[in-house]
Amino acid sequence: MFYHDGINVTGIDRIIARAGVAKASLYNNFEGKDELVAAYLRASLARFDELLAGLAAIDDPVERLDALFADLEAAAAAPGFSGCPFANAAVEVTRDAPAHAVVVAFYDHLRAFLADALETSRGDEAVRQLVVCYDGAMSAATILSDPAIVGAARQLVADVARRATQPRP
Repeated sequence: MFYHDGINVTGIDRIIARAGVAKASLYNNFEGKDELVAAYLRASLARFDELLAGLAAIDDPVERLDALFADLEAAAAAPGFSGCPFANAAVEVTRDAPAHAVVVAFYDHLRAFLADALETSRGDEAVRQLVVCYDGAMSAATILSDPAIVGAARQLVADVARRATQPRP
């Protein structure tokens, strides 16, 4: 519900009704909605980390990044696609909410994966460009309901990766 409907419009009563649990059960497991949102994002991050771990076995940096964006393109084409859960949450939670730390962790994991693929640092300009490609592709594909936008980003990602991995003179 947080992913499809949004965090702020998904109320506790709706969550309880959908889960079929008593309010006391929810509060025995979570201090409140903020903690529940953070748990949802931690579970999403664990799934993302599994994806990245599988892709890390690909030696060629261009192929590794292409595989990531191929997966994103497939996700964008799937029914119910609502964008990146972390980017979505970033605009809905405050900086002091527990969920914000998970959003920051997601971007740290993404940048680490990108930097590792390119054999560079997380602060490298190519990594920044790839993060922009990720965010832009996911956002535009969501807003326009057009997964082909992620395909266009794949081409940009390949160009950035080729440039970044070329031997320096």
